[in-house]
Amino acid sequence: MTTPVCVITNAYPDYEGSYHGIFVRRTVEDMAERGWLSHVLAPRIFKQSEPFKEYPTHTVTRFLFPSAQKLLIEYDPIPVFRISALVASGVFSATRLVVSRGCRLIHAHWAFPAGLVGLAASKLTGRKLILTVHGSDWRLAQDRGGLTQLLFKRVALGSTRIICVSQSITDYLLRLGLDEKRLVSFPMGADERIFGKSAREQEVPGERELNIISTRNHLPLYRVKDLLEAALRLGERTTDFKLTIAGQGSQSEELKEFCSRRGLGHRVTFTGRVGPEHLARLLGQHRIYVSTSPAEGSSISLLEAMACGCLPVVTDIPANREWITHERNGLLYPAGDTAALAEQILRAAEDDKLLQRAKDEGPRIVAQRGLWSAQIEILDSCYQNTLQM
Repeated sequence: MTTPVCVITNAYPDYEGSYHGIFVRRTVEDMAERGWLSHVLAPRIFKQSEPFKEYPTHTVTRFLFPSAQKLLIEYDPIPVFRISALVASGVFSATRLVVSRGCRLIHAHWAFPAGLVGLAASKLTGRKLILTVHGSDWRLAQDRGGLTQLLFKRVALGSTRIICVSQSITDYLLRLGLDEKRLVSFPMGADERIFGKSAREQEVPGERELNIISTRNHLPLYRVKDLLEAALRLGERTTDFKLTIAGQGSQSEELKEFCSRRGLGHRVTFTGRVGPEHLARLLGQHRIYVSTSPAEGSSISLLEAMACGCLPVVTDIPANREWITHERNGLLYPAGDTAALAEQILRAAEDDKLLQRAKDEGPRIVAQRGLWSAQIEILDSCYQNTLQM
């Protein structure tokens, strides 16, 4: 017997080979094994995306809005008309989906705009709302304040349960006055079926000391160009390094052109967007993982790199400090400081003991509190407890 759930999300794989919101797809597939039939609702961003598709484990419905063929995360500044149209269309579609499919719960990923859609659908249908706050939504509310923060708080207050992917998000919600009993804190986690020991076995001894990898998408908020700026500084100190830039995004061509113009083309490899298994192999072949993002909720990319035994060199922000102890299992540097980033990469490459500790401790830390299977277990309990309230 299955229990139907409406899952509202800003992002979901848009077409064959797309990995936008891939963790949402993994979640609903794994939750199906526990008896939850997810009916996913997402905005239709690209013309090639199918309006409806049925899978053995879940269904996906996409609603129309004037997307301009851009992911929601790529909008800057936020287009008020487009987002308002998205919310209006989403509320209509969500309400119809909940009623027609007999959904017992509504689960929204991100407070904006999916959470707004979920809150309205919850009020209209009487179904309880579970909200997952991921990072970009929390960061938007925290940085902008004012009306944005008020809307964020309203969605949170209208949710029966709030899943926070980092302690920083939990602390922020507590400062807003949310009841701690309604908050559930856990990261999305690294999928141990893909990222782990088998990936680390890809290492070629003696050949990865200065092999560096970034796996963040090429969007302004992730500041991938900072790594290329740091690579220029590395080139002034050593010629023995290679840099792999995985992922894709609106800045991909700009980043490639920068490498070509500044003479980095022979040192930098752009892989484009790759699947999880390929990504795990890449991580297993690299020793140093770099993230230049100035703000995070909880980074799945970091946990995947740690699970594969990479030494993380990441920005010194609260979300990263939950996982990285400076000079113990990784290195931290001030966000935006490319000179400091270059220094830390060189230090990482030269410190054999630190490299070995990261290789040993990273997988152990992830196994203790950052596994994908653990968050599925917690989400299953969260669904069951919410239904019983």
